Amino acid sequence: YLGSRSFLRDVGGFQCDGSLVPTRAKDKDNANAKMACLSPLRHDMDFANLGDITNMIAVDQVGVLSTENTFYVHDSSSTYYSDGVLSNILTGLSSDDWSITAASAGAIPPSPLSSLIQLTGGTVGGVVLAGYDQTYADGSFYMSHMDSTKRSSIQLKSIAQAATIVARTALAAAYGDNYNGDAADIIAELDKDDETFTDLTRCLFSYGSCDLLAKYANMERANRKAITDSDYGIGASLGNPPNYYVSVYDWRNGQAFVTVDGVAYGSYSSDEKEYGDNANDQFFLVPNVLENSIYGLLNDYLGRGSVDSNGDVPASLKSCSSTKDCGSVDYCQSTSSDQAICTGSKVCVCSRAHFHLALDEAIIPAPNNRTGAFVISDDDKGISPMYTEPYWGADIGVHMYRDSGDAGDWTILIGSAVAIGSVVATMFLTKRLKKESLY
Repeated sequence: YLGSRSFLRDVGGFQCDGSLVPTRAKDKDNANAKMACLSPLRHDMDFANLGDITNMIAVDQVGVLSTENTFYVHDSSSTYYSDGVLSNILTGLSSDDWSITAASAGAIPPSPLSSLIQLTGGTVGGVVLAGYDQTYADGSFYMSHMDSTKRSSIQLKSIAQAATIVARTALAAAYGDNYNGDAADIIAELDKDDETFTDLTRCLFSYGSCDLLAKYANMERANRKAITDSDYGIGASLGNPPNYYVSVYDWRNGQAFVTVDGVAYGSYSSDEKEYGDNANDQFFLVPNVLENSIYGLLNDYLGRGSVDSNGDVPASLKSCSSTKDCGSVDYCQSTSSDQAICTGSKVCVCSRAHFHLALDEAIIPAPNNRTGAFVISDDDKGISPMYTEPYWGADIGVHMYRDSGDAGDWTILIGSAVAIGSVVATMFLTKRLKKESLY
């Protein structure tokens, strides 16, 4: 759950080292322009509009269950929901086919919920819906390089059921005291044979170069190009089989950056050149195929629940081939955070998804430097260990030697044989001379 502390701290009160600027310098006179921060760099400030976090539902290891058809609820017993409302909602969603029961571990497992509890001092908490109770499920290879469908059988039915449970719980929690227990009637159960679900699981578990991911990634590429007038491609492929190695964090692997007078920076605080003096100054983000496609899928499905200017749910969504076709829809607002966009399924929806850097809170981009360069934040509390993949300097003290080729091996072998033979011959000759009284 890398990045959860950074995200939660940003939501709770991010401090920009200077004034916010428009993500595109050319939009400086636009009252609805999307805003960003130069240092520490944030490519947009949409996260600041989330408001207070009152609870969290974390999901962990639901593809491999310890007990058949059984989920466990690990409750943080937060003071906000001291009566266990979330736990009661979850356990109340048990059915004849699935059991949802309170865990007996006595502590919550590591998850983003751990970050929330630590940052709020326990005043805000939540629950973890998991496929295990006190210990991780056997054969799960928990979040390691051993996670593979070739080594462990993934239960798609339990994943689909967990998705249904979380969706219904979120709806019930949103209703609050007005909840009348009809979440099951509003949200249908996700079938493990659902076409989109089976396509997505195939992409994530077996074939990362699938058409589904490519379709959404290419549409997001087109959407970004329409906004930035620049095309950086669709990012690194997930590969076959899927490879979730994050690589070195730089602009090619998801790090946001800003261009000032044609030069790219991972963070910018210099007074030498002001951002905005060049009309082409702007912020960029180049997600990989997985990030692009998940972002597009979230926009597609979350952005359909909108209403038109009359407050009515639209009878149908407008078809599109690009975001330019979505300019006339009336079921999205015109603000930068709710604009109409075209999705990989070729319909106009309202933008709902957002990117946020998944980086430890102690590490920040080095100001006025290229991407991939980082420094330790002055605000580091020393809470979490840092694992990095460093760049090695040329002056580290490496000595270079000329390659002697295969001849060197033969020279050593022959020389060793001659040396051993000489020693043996000398010993034999000395013994002979002594016998003849000549030594």
